[in-house]
Amino acid sequence: MGGVKVRGNPDPDADVTLFFDRNIGTTIPKALLALKPPCGIEWHQLHFAHDAKDDIWMPVVGGWGWFLVGQDYKHHLLPNELTAIKQHNMGAFYLWGSEATKWQQFQVLMKAFDKVLERSRRVPRPFIYRILGNGALTEEVFA
Repeated sequence: MGGVKVRGNPDPDADVTLFFDRNIGTTIPKALLALKPPCGIEWHQLHFAHDAKDDIWMPVVGGWGWFLVGQDYKHHLLPNELTAIKQHNMGAFYLWGSEATKWQQFQVLMKAFDKVLERSRRVPRPFIYRILGNGALTEEVFA
């Protein structure tokens, strides 16, 4: 599969693994990893080429059972990405603040973190939630 660097889940014992797409970058997931959260933390740059298209990495991430955290608010509107979410039974979270600082994004994620883990563990997939600027989650409706 083109654009894949590594195969398999490096932490197979994690009941939830959050995968941060390339739009988030590496700062937030590396900070989380250093804090040893109660879940697996992975990011795009560890597993895929920088320019790997969404329709390449989404099926792989979905197949691994990981939950997507990204800032691309249109996955549920694009046919290939929506198909990947549905076919690979993905759970996705759109993080607020694509134009905010990494610190502001991290603060919002931390406000929502327990809710993200709770939804990941309890809500049947596929699903998409928006993480709002106040840390609240709202479910995204898609057909």
